[in-house]
Amino acid sequence: MDANKLKAIVQRLYQRYPSLRGISPQVREVYIPELGQKRVVLTFRTTTLTENQKPILKWIRATVNEQGKILKISFSK
Repeated sequence: MDANKLKAIVQRLYQRYPSLRGISPQVREVYIPELGQKRVVLTFRTTTLTENQKPILKWIRATVNEQGKILKISFSK
């Protein structure tokens, strides 16, 4: 995927989830043979503190098609 397209997608995710600002995503390309298409999976990981000051891992994963459309967003609680 084009770097500019990827940067625009990351900016849209930063707008939607402000707590992700400054976190670089892990980028992985996946080929789906049944569809004959590639997908890009962006995974953001961060650690936050709970109310009783215990650290908890939080992640948000976005699946994007070759055209740059966000197909699916999943996140931990």
